Amino acid sequence: MHIDDAYLDAFEDDIVRLSRRHYAVTGVPMYLVPEDLTGTNPLPPPDPEGAALADEFQAVCLALATRNGPLATIDLARILEVLADRHFLSVPFSSLAQE
Repeated sequence: MHIDDAYLDAFEDDIVRLSRRHYAVTGVPMYLVPEDLTGTNPLPPPDPEGAALADEFQAVCLALATRNGPLATIDLARILEVLADRHFLSVPFSSLAQE
């Protein structure tokens, strides 16, 4: 996936906007994802949507690291927050609370 400057600018704007969110007031959507940690079963092939999301995550990480230098753990958390806001909710979580 290619990330252009306009996409990256909008992504960074979302990082700033979402960093102002007060989760203690608005709540945090949770997803329970079971995982087999035994290592005895072969991994299922990724579904197309999951693979596309993984590709987008990697592309955004690479683009932000190229633009701003090495990413810290908090940067990865913020990237995941924006992707969750954009992809996991039928109504963007950002629209549920005052900005």
